[in-house]
Amino acid sequence: MCECNPQSLDLKTPRNIHLTAFYKRSFAHHTVKNRMPIIITQVIDGLVRNKAQIAKDDGEEGQEDLKSVIAELSKLKYEIQTNKSLRKIVSKSSDVKFYNDYINAQMGVEGNVTFFSAIWLLSECYMYRRIREAFELTNKLKDYDPFVKQKRDSYFQALPLITVLGQYLLGYLEQSPKPTKDEFIKLLKINLWGNKCDLSLTNGEISSNMEDLFNLDNLEPNILCDHSEKVWTVVSTGNSTFIGIYYLQNKQMFCTYNVFVDVVFDNSGYEVFTDLCLADYLISKKLTSKIRFYVKTIPWFISDVMIHDFHWILGQLKTNPDESLRKLGEKWTNYVDNQTWILIEDDFWTLPVDFSYMRNTKPLLYKKLAEAKLVIFKGDLNYRKLFGERNWDPTTPIDEALQNFNPTKLCTLRTIKADIVCGLAQGVAEKMESISEKWMETGDYGLIQFTEKIVLI
Repeated sequence: MCECNPQSLDLKTPRNIHLTAFYKRSFAHHTVKNRMPIIITQVIDGLVRNKAQIAKDDGEEGQEDLKSVIAELSKLKYEIQTNKSLRKIVSKSSDVKFYNDYINAQMGVEGNVTFFSAIWLLSECYMYRRIREAFELTNKLKDYDPFVKQKRDSYFQALPLITVLGQYLLGYLEQSPKPTKDEFIKLLKINLWGNKCDLSLTNGEISSNMEDLFNLDNLEPNILCDHSEKVWTVVSTGNSTFIGIYYLQNKQMFCTYNVFVDVVFDNSGYEVFTDLCLADYLISKKLTSKIRFYVKTIPWFISDVMIHDFHWILGQLKTNPDESLRKLGEKWTNYVDNQTWILIEDDFWTLPVDFSYMRNTKPLLYKKLAEAKLVIFKGDLNYRKLFGERNWDPTTPIDEALQNFNPTKLCTLRTIKADIVCGLAQGVAEKMESISEKWMETGDYGLIQFTEKIVLI
């Protein structure tokens, strides 16, 4: 493949192979060719706009670091646009060896690995990792989050809807100590549609039609696979240790599980607020005793939640003029302080591989997930990693596409923003294709999918 003139086939991605930008009629191609350079340009523009504050905070050394970062990002943009090979990451962080070994392994399989020839997941994750590297190599800007303004702006943009939802949640919690299926499923679906607020899809632009995310009756036909009642059955199982069944070498095995629920976060802003509303319902209604939240360790896909984003939102809620939001902010801070809610960082979530790698790469993380009675995976990127970044036949069973990533019972909540989907009923994908060729790119359609298969280490 010529590096100076990316060559691609004018085809859709064939079935059952990895998504790559090599196929021009794929969302991967659009992302690498158009979206990724725009994202880098926006990071550079943001740095230029913030140069006075950087100079004030970090002096002349900070200004020199700023020039260095801008130069590195400009170089990265050029590499993407001219389809250069993926060079090794050069920082000293703990994930660097995995990245470089994985790139070398891909070169051993495919030869020269470039932005347009690599698995889309690798190309896209690699870009964000290189953005991070540019800051890691500085003295004063090592901890700089280039996406923090966009994440906070998205919160303020959504504040009217957040206020309504906060009041709505408190009404649920105060009506009765007993949970109901209807309440839970309604909050689950509010949480699903919160995933439309993905700044990496919109290149950082915030939608002005957020009130639509609360119109569940209108959105109901857009849920193409709905396992919400199965999810309710799991969370409504008693609040004591329970027995799980799994299969090992065709033999039925039994093991005990704790009662807590895990949530693997996706986006900041409105979506993470809906995550916390669902989590509060589970705790307040005694459907679980603890909830563990998994956050990113580095700035990621523009809007992904890091620890500082989580605490910032709680701080904003506690000082909001609305009494309901202040009450929730105090309550949720207490949950964190008494470890009813636990935040967990792990750099596995920002590696460029699907989750089938976890058992060998991070076995302790796999075992930790296996402790929960349910893990809820939020968003499109988690979906891509769950199901191996392949263009599956849409009717492929969920457990087949998971490729033995089954630490415990899993739920995925995702609005469809990439050309990968599985677990659909016969004929659904064909119907959607007749409505719009872009149905897998817009985020207008959602999935609530569940599996109870368990494969332990």
